[in-house]
Amino acid sequence: MYDRSLDGQELTLGASGWTWNRTFVLWDHETGSIWFGGQGEEGWDYLVCIGGPLQDSRLERHEFRRALWRSWHLEHPESKLMRRRDS
Repeated sequence: MYDRSLDGQELTLGASGWTWNRTFVLWDHETGSIWFGGQGEEGWDYLVCIGGPLQDSRLERHEFRRALWRSWHLEHPESKLMRRRDS
């Protein structure tokens, strides 16, 4: 998970439809810039803009943890779960 805020602007990231080295390349809806994981000491430490108006900008990684929905919801009862509607 990465920070979505850059210089006071909140970015909406989505899959670009491209992959590189078997990893998704992202793009932001606001500027059309292309983003990819930046290699650091601990793996993908940040996203780096590799093309577009925000080129060479970085979005820092947030710490996260994996959890089962049941245990997460016990700690955060205000959370909502989105489910895919099967057609």
